[in-house]
Amino acid sequence: MTLSDLAADPASATVADLWSALTADERRRAVALSLKGDRDARRALATLLRKTPRYRAFRPTAFNSWSAEQYADALKAPGLLTPDVMQAALIALHVEDRAAMLGGFLDSLGIPHTNGLITDTIEELPVDDARLARAADDLAARFPADEVTLYFLTLMVLDPKLWGRLAGWLSGSRAAAPSRPPAAP
Repeated sequence: MTLSDLAADPASATVADLWSALTADERRRAVALSLKGDRDARRALATLLRKTPRYRAFRPTAFNSWSAEQYADALKAPGLLTPDVMQAALIALHVEDRAAMLGGFLDSLGIPHTNGLITDTIEELPVDDARLARAADDLAARFPADEVTLYFLTLMVLDPKLWGRLAGWLSGSRAAAPSRPPAAP
């Protein structure tokens, strides 16, 4: 499934769908970013790897010397990660690599944040649909369409109650077609 397919029906998208729509390089980068300094995440990923035929014979300690990039290369294929690991990797990809985009969008909505991370608990968006659409249009004009689409889909999947109003923008004519080919399995 491509990002365009997911944008056409954003309410049905899942974390696994988003993960599958990423390119192999994006999946590798997301996993690597999610492992930065997180020993528990490394242990969890080593456990996942040992369940795959290729790594079943590895001893748990064999993974201790692996770099984040080695983990990322081993785990970049869709279907190997659990939804919570995929979610953490998607968040890391956005927060680490796309903070300017996140911050720009939240600024345009008047939502307090630090480097793209919302700092206050919000129950509902403080803007009407027209302002939300203008903010989305502005973001799409300044950043690659596929990154904006992935960001909005990620927001909707992680918090559909708060971000569900983005569905109209994603599925409507405003959502630009992603600029990349479909992800390879």
